[in-house]
Amino acid sequence: MSTLKGPVRFRFRRPEDDVDVLIQGDIEWVEALRSDLGLADVGWIQPIAATGRTAPNPSAEESDNDDEGYEITEEDSVLLESDTEPVLPGPPPDPSRIPVVRRIVGSMDLDEEMEKLGIESPKSPTAEELSDLLSEMDEPEPITTQVSTDPIAEAWLQRLMKIAVRKFGVTAIPVEVIDSAACEQLERSGTELEIWLEGMWRLGKLVKVHGGGRFGYGPSPRWLEAD
Repeated sequence: MSTLKGPVRFRFRRPEDDVDVLIQGDIEWVEALRSDLGLADVGWIQPIAATGRTAPNPSAEESDNDDEGYEITEEDSVLLESDTEPVLPGPPPDPSRIPVVRRIVGSMDLDEEMEKLGIESPKSPTAEELSDLLSEMDEPEPITTQVSTDPIAEAWLQRLMKIAVRKFGVTAIPVEVIDSAACEQLERSGTELEIWLEGMWRLGKLVKVHGGGRFGYGPSPRWLEAD
């Protein structure tokens, strides 16, 4: 006699005779209906409740004789899984323990929050700051690894760009700041300097940045590391 309890699923299939029987319900009702249909000795019965206990088939011989066409299909597996309540590990969630943080959109002071994290926002250097740093340096070696119309001036410009990027964290300097900070080292000023910087940009050594009604130049990473 079956030792199953609670809800169960009975299935009997015989594809060659186009027979497919599926019964679900309490064990006593399913067993009674099987008997009325004359299916008490065939088919397959399984528990569908999480508290059900697996037990042997009503007859050990039915899988060898009367139920040759039966097989557990993917549909059966999905149904069995959906009927079983999943048990999550740990205690149940408690929403009251989650702190509520409300903030008006746009009210966050990004500079203040970055300062709390120890992140300094980029500060565009002044011409005086750049000039002072350049004046402390010895004359650089001329650029020799790339074709250049003025290797010494290009080396000074490279130093200026390295200071801007590595010390101040900016990626470009306005033309007028370059002029005021390094016109002596570059031996160019005004229109002559602009034409020379434009040529450097066309050679791919500089990048041009537009903004605020003016434009500036920054270093190409490959050129910045060239000697």
